[in-house]
Amino acid sequence: MNRSTQEYHAPDPQPVVTLGALEPFGVGGRRLCYVDPRNPSRCIKVLRHDEKRTVRIRPGLIPNRFRREYNNNAHEQRELGKLFRRIGDEASQCLPRCHGNVETDLGLGLVLDLIRDHDGRISRSLRELVSTGHQPNEFREAFEAFSDFMIRHAVLSRAILDHNLATQQRADGSWHLYLIDGLGDPAWLPFARFSKGLAQSKIKRRLEKFWPKLETLATKPVTTELIKKSTWGQGFLKHRN
Repeated sequence: MNRSTQEYHAPDPQPVVTLGALEPFGVGGRRLCYVDPRNPSRCIKVLRHDEKRTVRIRPGLIPNRFRREYNNNAHEQRELGKLFRRIGDEASQCLPRCHGNVETDLGLGLVLDLIRDHDGRISRSLRELVSTGHQPNEFREAFEAFSDFMIRHAVLSRAILDHNLATQQRADGSWHLYLIDGLGDPAWLPFARFSKGLAQSKIKRRLEKFWPKLETLATKPVTTELIKKSTWGQGFLKHRN
């Protein structure tokens, strides 16, 4: 009996996304953030390879051949994957969804939800808002809701940093916070990963330490010169398209 055979064709390779000609809307210590040119509701994070990038271990302390190359994208993808599997859709209340990796002309990029305000502009960080005249009390209700989410779901993070909190303005004028970096437990022995009670206590302490720092931030003058000549500019948008 004759059997029909179908010739196998390998799938066409996905086109490389061009980012090099675009301006990143955000520049962190280790990554650049671009609006995804294929979908304005998403962003693409790529690793920095320039000499000014932040490194975890300064050269000279440990020989380069023994140093571990830290991949922020791989870490963030792994942590978000665990949280969305454990929490479900509710995780998107305060965390961006991850949409996998894509090849770009700047290397492998991580695709994530891009937080935007009600008017479509990219949401600013809490650092930028407080540094440019907004008072911490404007964000107190949003911070309490964010804290409740983090504690209730035992979402472990590194120290809560103001430039890692995207602050979305809603149509009614209210604010909503998203944690866009810094997930995971940096402890050498991460016992909190295996105990919800320990995890909740740990994140509660981090949140309690954060608010006084935000109030102190509001009292310090932030000049354009400071932003340009230090890492203070991390968390300040380059554009809001």
